[in-house]
Parts: sequence; C-alpha cells; structure tokens
Amino acid sequence: MTEKQLPQEVTKHSFRQKVWDYLMKNDLVNFPLSVYDRIPNFKGAIEAAQRLAELDNFKQAKIIKINPDKSQEPVRFLALVANKEILVPIPKLRSGLFLHITPIAGASKNELRMLSKIHGLTKVGKPLDINSKIKIDLVILGSVCVSRDGYRLGKGKGFADLEFAMMMRMGAVTQDTIVITTVHDCQVFDSLPHQIFKEYDVPVDIIVTPTETIIVNPKLKKPNCIIWHVLSERKIKSMEVLQQLKEMDEKEGKIITLKEEDSDVEIKKYYHSHIKNKERFNTKKVFSNVNDIEKGEQKHVKTCFFKKRKINKFKFSDIVEVKMESNNKNKQQYRQNLKSKSKSQVEFSLKLSNISSSARIRDLKNALLKRGIKPNEITWLGYRGICYLHFNKLQQNNNLPNQPIQVDSIIADLQQLCIGVSTNNINDFIIVEPAKPISRIEVTDMTSV
Repeated sequence: MTEKQLPQEVTKHSFRQKVWDYLMKNDLVNFPLSVYDRIPNFKGAIEAAQRLAELDNFKQAKIIKINPDKSQEPVRFLALVANKEILVPIPKLRSGLFLHITPIAGASKNELRMLSKIHGLTKVGKPLDINSKIKIDLVILGSVCVSRDGYRLGKGKGFADLEFAMMMRMGAVTQDTIVITTVHDCQVFDSLPHQIFKEYDVPVDIIVTPTETIIVNPKLKKPNCIIWHVLSERKIKSMEVLQQLKEMDEKEGKIITLKEEDSDVEIKKYYHSHIKNKERFNTKKVFSNVNDIEKGEQKHVKTCFFKKRKINKFKFSDIVEVKMESNNKNKQQYRQNLKSKSKSQVEFSLKLSNISSSARIRDLKNALLKRGIKPNEITWLGYRGICYLHFNKLQQNNNLPNQPIQVDSIIADLQQLCIGVSTNNINDFIIVEPAKPISRIEVTDMTSV
C-alpha cells in the first residue's frame, strides 16, 4: 500500500481494518467473501502458492508447519503433492497442538486436494503433543498484512505467535527456521510502525505474493520462548498444552508470572452484556393481578419478569403477567411465529456428519453451547448420522457489529467435536462442511435453549 492509503490511527487493528476494507472494496477475495476478523482468502492465493513451491526452502523441506487458513489451502495441497509431511495447528489449540499429516502412498491429486481441506486434515491427521521430538524445516503463515522489512500482523487472536513460541519451547524450531507468508500484493506495506509490535510477535523471512517474492534482509529476531506475563490464568486453563508447558517450566525452576487482568475482548463483552441484562430485569417480585396492584401488594412469581423502575403510580401497562396454567397457547403461537420468521431468513447452513448412533440432540446442544455456537435452528437426522445447523443473517460478530457472522470461524470452532461417544478417537470426530438450506424434518428452536 502507498503512503496515502495508510491509516491515520497507529494501532495494529487500524492497519488490519485498512487492509480488510481495501480487499472488500476492490473485490480481491474468494470464499469466504467477508474477510473481517480473519486471514483473507485473497484472489491469487493459488498463484502465490505455486510461486512459493518454486523456492529452494520449500523444495528442501521435509516437514512443514502450515496454518489452517483457507488462503494456505493451496500451499497444503502442493506440499502433499510434493510428498512432504505437514503439521497443521488444531483450531484454537483446544485439544492439542498439531495434527500431523503424512503422505499417503498412491493417493490421487483429487484425494490430496480433499485432504488439504479442514475436514480432510481433521479426519486423517494424527494429534501431536508437546513431547514429540519432531523437527520442523519450514513454517508457513497466513497474514492480514506484512511489511517489506519483515513485520507481520495476523487477525489479532495471537494463536500464530503462541504456536511459534510453543514450537521454540519444544525445540521443534530455532531462530534459523525460515518463516514464509503468502499474501496479496495489496497486503504488503513498505513499512509498518515498529512501536506497535511486541516481543511475542513473529516476523517473517520471506513474503510471497502472486507476482513477487520478497526476501527480508536483515532478518528480524523471532521470539525464543513463551512469554508468560502476557497470558492470563483463564487463557492457560483453556488450553491443555499451555498448562503442560507451564508445569514443565515450573519443574525446571523457572519463576512464572501471569497477567493479572484478563483482557480477553470476547469475555469482557459477554460479561458486560450479561450484567446489563441482569440489571434490566427483576425476576423476584411482581404484582400477580389487578387486586394486588390496588392494594400495593407484591407476590413472588418465579415465571414472571418485571422491568425495574421506580413506581409512584400503579399502571397495568407496567406489569408483565405470566401464569403457568394459562400461557401454553401463547407459547405455542410464539414459537410458530419464531420458526416461520427464522425459516425466511436462513443465510447459511452447515452439515454435520459422522454422528454416533448413540448421540442425542441434547448432546449436540450442550456441545454447541460450550463452544459458544448458537444456530437459529437444528435439523436433526441422528438416525442417519447427520444433522444441519441453520444460521440467519440476524446473527453478527460481537467484535464487529456491522459484519455478518463468519462461516469459516464457526467451522473452525466445530473442529475436534465428538458427541455420543466416550472416546476421543480421531475417527469419531464430527465432519463439518457448508450445506445449502434444506427442508426441515425436525427443527429445534435454539432460542429457547
């Protein structure tokens, strides 16, 4: 980007926003078409991957760590075609560190192409823990933007930086391990402000675009350990692999100081939203009928909601009266209206397959809630081993209220999902893929869960 196109505000997010806006405005992205809050799947990703595959660093590498982003899918495919082993991070590091995919003898290019996709990697890849003695020859990352002097910005979640620090701690990489990124030409800045980068940010050594290969010289120093003081207790508890590494460091006598305040944006937003809603309603006291209003008496009715306000004059309009014996009809009518409204606004659907015959829809609901996924409807076909999750356009990204919900982010959140089975065998993982909306056979209203 040129100097005139640089953002006025000097923050990491301002540069990300500038790149996302530019890509969208100039129609430079492939599916998924919305790039906000993600690594962009830019047009020309295949050409960039082919250019990368011509580098000696790629040809000589035997084991390559490649990010699971859509824009790096062509790189994963070419690596498998070249008979290389690849390591792909488990989404959000929930159940481990990497999936290890080894070349499949006699596989066709079409089979390798399917294997390079997320559901293929999840089905075939073998989990790799921190005790592995594997040595990584090359690291390939996705980026939102980079500078010609090697500074890199991802989507802002910090997983790529954390993964690299873990690899350093394991001895899988060193300062000499080459880090490459593939991006669109417009994602490359002549320079980025050095002051916005921290000690944990991973730089790149080579930048590959559809038209250019940029060798960074001199190379920037990479982080050589896990920087514990930027991680919160909640962050560590959410990742088993982080807990294990922390225990290893403590056993070696290292003094570990964690971040006192958890500054996770999603947690804070949820917390404030929860408190706001809690203050808005009082579920303990409500006037149960008109006679009580006239007498000024309050009675406890557990099923009633009464908006908090200072009452000077009693008005029937201030009362929300709900009685268990008389509201069934209203509930049924409300649900019918909600279903008809939801059906007309379905934006996209996801197909979940490889579901255990012992699984029940309540198991799925509980698993979705734990991962923060809230579909508007569920079509349950458990007897066939499949189901469909339906989402409508009313749902939005909490961090970017003007942006629609992201399909790929939901797919990533559903990786390593098992329901109805007691083991965590990789063959039991549910397969997730986009699907066209279908006619409902059994629809569950998720707003009531």
